[in-house]
Amino acid sequence: MLDLCSIRKVQSALKRFEDTLKTETGISFNDALCLCSIKRGIHEPGLIALEMDLSPSRLTRILNVLEERKYITRKISEGDRRVISVQLTRQGDKIVTTYKCSEIEIPEILAFTQAETKTL
Repeated sequence: MLDLCSIRKVQSALKRFEDTLKTETGISFNDALCLCSIKRGIHEPGLIALEMDLSPSRLTRILNVLEERKYITRKISEGDRRVISVQLTRQGDKIVTTYKCSEIEIPEILAFTQAETKTL
């Protein structure tokens, strides 16, 4: 049976978490997810958009903000000018460390997201 009220609780908890993240670090949830993807080694904007389930135009707006804040740089490939690579700057790497090491409380209903996952 579908329990929409429980889904709404998760949605509300996520919104509260997003607000706290923004207050504590100055970056939005999508900004943080994008930086996390880059930190994990995904450097092509198209692949980042796929991972985040965003349209390319929405990701471009996020990348523009991150670049303005000096968290990332974009580099055009010398071999193919259509290919762009995104890299974290030192400041970007520092902000990822800041939110990963922060004491931001994860709402109990979202605690399952923090379970350790094993990689093969």
